[in-house]
Amino acid sequence: MTGRISILDFDKQDLFEATEPETIARTSRIWKKDIANFGPWTRIRTNRFGIPENELIWKPKHSGDGPAVLVCGNCSSTMDAAWHFIENRQLAIWDSVIAVEQIAGRGQQKRQWISPAGNIHASWLWPLPKITGKTKTDWGGMLSLVVGFIFARVLKKLNVPVQIKWPNDLLINNQKFAGILVERRENNILVGIGINVNYSPENSKLREEFAVPATSLLDQGHEMAPLSLWMTLVEKGKFLFEQLIQTLTPSEFIKMIDMQMAWIGKKVLIRQINADIFEAVILGLADDGGLRIKKGHIEEVMYSGSIIPV
Repeated sequence: MTGRISILDFDKQDLFEATEPETIARTSRIWKKDIANFGPWTRIRTNRFGIPENELIWKPKHSGDGPAVLVCGNCSSTMDAAWHFIENRQLAIWDSVIAVEQIAGRGQQKRQWISPAGNIHASWLWPLPKITGKTKTDWGGMLSLVVGFIFARVLKKLNVPVQIKWPNDLLINNQKFAGILVERRENNILVGIGINVNYSPENSKLREEFAVPATSLLDQGHEMAPLSLWMTLVEKGKFLFEQLIQTLTPSEFIKMIDMQMAWIGKKVLIRQINADIFEAVILGLADDGGLRIKKGHIEEVMYSGSIIPV
């Protein structure tokens, strides 16, 4: 399976600007590599998005039959763009939107995600996992963990030593290089992912109370191109999701992911909203995706908060 790539050469007010292969190639060395690898490109007119008088896209010479990957230029947020396409029934399950650059990307708690060209800023429409017959347990409460597990598995196949930081970050050597955001509206699950491929912000540019420093795949010795990496994540990730949901119950999944979580059995600091920072030991995951901790002699399950390594 290979994706059907479309570079959007039309504007959508307040969402994204038109772009084309040569413009994208000038944004960064690794985007230039992607444009060359997937080319040559052909500009065609389409009527998929409801504005036929000005609806132009660029397609690579060889297009696959897998999920659609829509490439935007200067984009406010791929989450907002994807929701627009979903609401207009222009994005199918497993289709995704990837931006060359974002100007208003968001993470957890609506925090800004710094989004320069060369990194991955993408939003991906997932199916709603069904409640399992064995346990009657809904996967919904642990979707960010499922996303993290799947991305970590794919990246490990590419020799990237990933750990999962509860509840929605990916680490290399105790440094954050990717963040996950899951939004649900009715029966639509939209997975947002930001991956520092080529660039990571300095600590001074992070929010004041950041938990771990940032890094990038390039900083850690892994040179990759954003579109090529995203196509791999989509192809392998879809397969892993379907395999996982079909073969495991949520509780079985928790046992499997537990060993990939960062700082299991270690003492950390925990910062919760409107509460003092306290020291605890991470015990693992609860069956519903919460984090089991030991605070003094008391075991608790927490569902929100930031973990700070000691």
